[in-house]
Amino acid sequence: MSDGRTSGAGASRPRVLILGGGFGGIGAARKLKDADVDVVLVDAHDYHTFQPLLYQVATDLLPESTVGHPLRDLFHDQPNARVHTATVTGIDVDARTVSFAGMEPLAYDYLVVALGARVEFFGVEGAAEHAFPLYTLADALRLRRHVLERWEAADRDPSVVDDGALNVVVVGGGPTGVESAGAIAELYRGLFVEDYPDVPQERARVVLVEAGAEIFSMFKTKLRRYATKELEKFGVEVRVGEVVQSVTATAVTLASGETIPAHTLVWGAGLHGNPLAESLGVELQRGGRVPTRPDLSVEGRPEVFAVGDVAWIASGKQPPLPQLGGVALQSGEQAGENIARLVEGKETVPFGYFDKGTMATIGRFSAVMQGPHGITMTGKKASLAWGAVHLALLSTGEDRAKAVVNWTWAGFTHERPARISVRTEETSEREVAT
Repeated sequence: MSDGRTSGAGASRPRVLILGGGFGGIGAARKLKDADVDVVLVDAHDYHTFQPLLYQVATDLLPESTVGHPLRDLFHDQPNARVHTATVTGIDVDARTVSFAGMEPLAYDYLVVALGARVEFFGVEGAAEHAFPLYTLADALRLRRHVLERWEAADRDPSVVDDGALNVVVVGGGPTGVESAGAIAELYRGLFVEDYPDVPQERARVVLVEAGAEIFSMFKTKLRRYATKELEKFGVEVRVGEVVQSVTATAVTLASGETIPAHTLVWGAGLHGNPLAESLGVELQRGGRVPTRPDLSVEGRPEVFAVGDVAWIASGKQPPLPQLGGVALQSGEQAGENIARLVEGKETVPFGYFDKGTMATIGRFSAVMQGPHGITMTGKKASLAWGAVHLALLSTGEDRAKAVVNWTWAGFTHERPARISVRTEETSEREVAT
């Protein structure tokens, strides 16, 4: 196979260029393992991020090595695939080329756009500067360092607690927000109470803010009520019907006029499709997502496929599929299969999503699951179902083993060995200077 940097025109076999190494991109690449094509996958990072577990990295339950896996390692057994680390700067669908920062443009015969999304702050004043989103591995590590630093600051000077140093406001009552709020509260109440015995624990608040009338709007009423009670049991203040108006480094102001002193705002309120989606020349749907045809190709561009968080995958009057890891993986696999069919001279087939259920954790042995055919679960059973599904999605057996060990140990002991802050000498000197 060529190194993937020359033009696809005139090549011995078609080149499939995959933009993005998330669930969608990996799913597409793997489906093309036995196809008579050259696969080139390009991502801005050299690792795949398991996004559903980022909140566990942020709250010290899992090390980043469980959630981030080297991309190249995933394709050692796929001779027709190459991986490059570069940032996409432009897509020219007429010329069938993609440009990159620091790398020569690549031509393609088929293109899979799996570029994911960006965090949407909805114009909230100060959110972009001061909020802590949870969409990338860097986001999770930044939040983890920040939370630990705030507790260390309170240990050195307990008076900062009154300024809101330990308070956390979580925005968004969906899975990201609820799972983050529950995990932070569990970290606070189950572990930091032992780590920092001289800090006034009772004044550390975790507040979940949701604009709608209830949290978990995608779940049935009984599951929403269960989740609310469980969060409150873990010490989370659930505030529904509230909208964040502005954010500073030390406070969160609600549209109602209330100001909550808090040095940490976790943002789990929304996503917007990658801005490069505009290059595809189609009218984008709500949230900047690319509308797809039934086979996941882009209208007027049968050689271009959109999958994952950047794609608006809908059928008839049905609402678009949610931006979830399972949807991304399955849509990527279908795009890869359809490209293989096109190469073989066959017709593509429509994408059919198999819903394994919607689920989310709230805390230790506490979760909700809403499966096909009206099946629902709560508590330990839902936790086991959640764990099984997420283990299946992890990239390798090694990652699964590490996750099981950490989950089991934390379940029995509350211990979270990842809760350390590593500073470089340069970082320490800069912090002292400021």
